[in-house]
Amino acid sequence: MGYNIEELVGEKKEQIVQIMGHPLFVPFPRSIEDSYHFGWARGICLFADTIYHSNWFNWLSILGKGEWKLGDPTPKIDMSPSGNDEVRKMMKKSYEPLSHRGLRAYEFLEWIGYAIGLSWFKKPSIDEKSWKHLYETFDFSKFYEFPSDYFSMFLAENGQSGVADYFPTPLHVTIFMNKILECNDREDEGSFIDTVWEPCVGTGAMTLPSTSLNIVAADLNHIMVRAAAIQAFFYKPSMLYVPRPVVGIHADPKTLTINRYYEFNTDTRIFNGNSLLGEFSCPKSIFLEDSEFVEVYFGAIDLEKHEIYQFEDELEKPWETLDKELQIKIVQAMSREIQPQKVMTNPPFNMKLPSFEKARIEEIHKRNEVFLEMRESKKRLALFQSIEKEVEEKIKIAASDDRKTGKEQLMFVF
Repeated sequence: MGYNIEELVGEKKEQIVQIMGHPLFVPFPRSIEDSYHFGWARGICLFADTIYHSNWFNWLSILGKGEWKLGDPTPKIDMSPSGNDEVRKMMKKSYEPLSHRGLRAYEFLEWIGYAIGLSWFKKPSIDEKSWKHLYETFDFSKFYEFPSDYFSMFLAENGQSGVADYFPTPLHVTIFMNKILECNDREDEGSFIDTVWEPCVGTGAMTLPSTSLNIVAADLNHIMVRAAAIQAFFYKPSMLYVPRPVVGIHADPKTLTINRYYEFNTDTRIFNGNSLLGEFSCPKSIFLEDSEFVEVYFGAIDLEKHEIYQFEDELEKPWETLDKELQIKIVQAMSREIQPQKVMTNPPFNMKLPSFEKARIEEIHKRNEVFLEMRESKKRLALFQSIEKEVEEKIKIAASDDRKTGKEQLMFVF
């Protein structure tokens, strides 16, 4: 990169010192032998990000305080709609020899993800010559010097175009869409704290230009999810890593109650799974090698997947009579039921719902009917009425053969 920490001055030098002292920082590799270890390039990336943007510094500072206020230094990056030829040439030079040896784009992604230490990735099976070529050729700092959505076109050009109807939305379009979505929030904190849900995230083109610090994203294609995680690490730390609720983003500053969707079982907000069903999986700890994977249910159409029903009897009792541990469990369950304020997606409308998916949805619908029959004697609190109405609408839309039903198809019809 050509930067010497001793040559830096003032605030930037202080940021570098702090980021290098953070537990997520990994010392720079001294030789190729270091590159065989999980996360060996993470320090390079955190250093480069701090030099160019300070996104990770700002996000980790917010997490450290546990609070965010409008006007605080906030992670934000200006994405180039067209990208930079220097980066594309570097990626081509890095990958092309591998492809000639029969290695696929996925192995290339695996090497990058393993290098920055994301638990979506394992050490790839790459021959020694190819590994040495990547170590000497791939320049992580270029992504920070010239930020853009480079992985969309890379995957489209290297085996993913047409897979699950993947045709990436151009970044200049997604930048414009985000500006429209956020135009009414410019004078308040809405654009920063509203939960933005992207159910067909691809490599992240819709989410990367967003100002939101509260993005939740998913995709059915595991390769896309992994590519989105890499780009989130480069450009959107608040989407990749959310280890604890932040007052002002996920919790109301006055009442200190959670008022935005929050998932406690994982520290990331990028999920792999079927957004139509609302059933996903992801690593429990995004930066832990070989992290266990956990199930996540966000807007699940299967009512039994909504944990809050386990506490139905307790919710009818006075809150102050419940012990603290039980209160925490209920709050965690309720935080998963808070609906997103905004949805940004470009789903594959021309992809027909497979017959097995229709059968599965019908099976869930029947189970829901049995589930509701068993609850007929229960007092129907407003929370549960809302959940059941939402689920009913989703199932109706998902099971419909009419692909011109209305705005809801943006969220649930693939």
